[in-house]
Parts: sequence; structure tokens; C-alpha cells
Amino acid sequence: MKQLFSYEGWYYRVFAFLADMIILSFLFLLPAMTIVFAGPALIALYQTIGQLIEEKDLPVWRRYRQAFVSNLRRGFQLTGIAFGYVLSVMAIIYSLMMITPYFGVLSVILVSLAGLFLIVFIILYSLFKYSVKETLRETAYAVLSSTANAIILLVIPIALFVLCSKINLFLFICLGISGSAYVQIMFFNKVLAKEPSYDEGNR
Repeated sequence: MKQLFSYEGWYYRVFAFLADMIILSFLFLLPAMTIVFAGPALIALYQTIGQLIEEKDLPVWRRYRQAFVSNLRRGFQLTGIAFGYVLSVMAIIYSLMMITPYFGVLSVILVSLAGLFLIVFIILYSLFKYSVKETLRETAYAVLSSTANAIILLVIPIALFVLCSKINLFLFICLGISGSAYVQIMFFNKVLAKEPSYDEGNR
């Protein structure tokens, strides 16, 4: 019994992990709901979870705050890029639908590709200190060279949202947000991060 509830026991580790995920979800949501701070919040979320995967036991509140503050400028850039990107895709789709409704299938494909590109861009921009130009290049290379793996990164949050919403939407708010980011980074580290980057492939 003492081993079960000890610091190294599975009970402590499981519930400590769940507590960290809940804390991170709300730490992300509070600034992200302002829209303006969504970029810094995303970067801080991915960086904190990346550190949590490596170190297992760390003060998530302190690490999240440090990551958020140190990436404010970079985060505002991400917010602007994502907002402009979404508006551009919406404008293109609207233009296609105005020409003829038969472009509906093309619009669905375009939305899927746009979402795929955006999620990979956000992960790369959050985890690495690439410039915008470098991130765009690495994103294009990752999506084109390993499309199936990139699709999984997009499907993970969608699948978790569907599963959690069937039980309770609040479950996704508490665990689904940080949980999907955790699974994305785990998958990224095991698959995409091990593949040679664009720069390495062109040496």
C-alpha cells in the first residue's frame, strides 16, 4: 500500500500528470480567449509540454509563465500570421464558391490542406527558434515529404475533441486541449523530428 501511494508509485504519477494537464489547459485558455494572446499561449503550451515530456516532473505554472513571457513578440507574430492565413483561405474558398457551387469538393480539399499546413507550422514555430521564413520552408518540406504523418498531427486534436465531447465537453476543456498537444509532441518527437529536415536534406 505504501508503494502504491509513494512518490514513485503509479497512483501519484498518474494523478500528478492529470493535474499538470488540467493546469496547462486552463493556463492556455485564459490568455487564448483574448485572441490577441493566442499566439504566445500556443507557444507556451507546446514548449511547456515539450519540457514536461523530457523532464517528467517540473513546476508547470512557472515554466508556462516563463515560456509565455519570453515569447510574447514571437507569439504576436504567430497570432498575426495565423489570423491572416485563415482570412486568406476563407477569401479563396468564398471566391471559388461564388464562381460555381461545383467547387465545393475542391474547397473541402483546400481547407484540409490549409489546416494541415497551419498545424505543422504552429508546432515547428513553437518548438524551434526558426524565423518565419525558415519555419515556412520546414513546414512545406514536412508536409510534402511526410504527408501521412502530418495528417496525424491534424487528426489528433479533432479525434480527442470528438471522443471527449461524447462524454462531456468540459472534459475536453480540462484535459483534451493539453492532452492533444501532449500526444502531438510525442508523435512529432518519435516520427517527424527524427526525419532529416529540409536543410539537412539539401547538404
